[in-house]
Amino acid sequence: MNRIIFEKSVQTLEFQRNVFLGISILLAIGTIILSSFLFFKRERVVIVPPVIEKEFWVDSQSVSPTYLEQFGLFLGQLLLGKSSQSAASQRSILLRHVDPAYVGALKQRLIEEEEILAKQNASYVFYPVDIKVNHSQMSLTLIGDRQLFVNGKQISSARENYTLQFSYLGSRLLLKSITSESKKGA
Repeated sequence: MNRIIFEKSVQTLEFQRNVFLGISILLAIGTIILSSFLFFKRERVVIVPPVIEKEFWVDSQSVSPTYLEQFGLFLGQLLLGKSSQSAASQRSILLRHVDPAYVGALKQRLIEEEEILAKQNASYVFYPVDIKVNHSQMSLTLIGDRQLFVNGKQISSARENYTLQFSYLGSRLLLKSITSESKKGA
């Protein structure tokens, strides 16, 4: 009787061993496959600002169109809305995000604009109406109304288009060029 119970126990233990051996082999194969996927994985940095208007991503080779839009709008506001008092601080922030090949030309242009604003006691305000993103060319077109104020009185208003061209170097989006076109009286 003890022999029958002993044989049943051995058979149960062998069955359990075989089941656990099969599960262990499957888990080992799964671990090897998942480990090999790590070699082909691209790193993507997800940035979470305090206020999220749209989701975006940044990886080692590109940025999302929504990041291009949000970053371009940020730089556009620094470029297009300023007063004689705020121009110098906006210039220092803006130049941190400019392609090294374009820094000299843009800095000179911004300093000249600051001098004109200070001389005339003027300020600009830009109200974006439309934003067009061209992700393949890494460019953004801001369309909006730009108003000029001198001594607190509005002097002019114009519908203007600004195209900001970007480069993506070292996981950083950098302003490469700015072109503008204006339509008076909008």
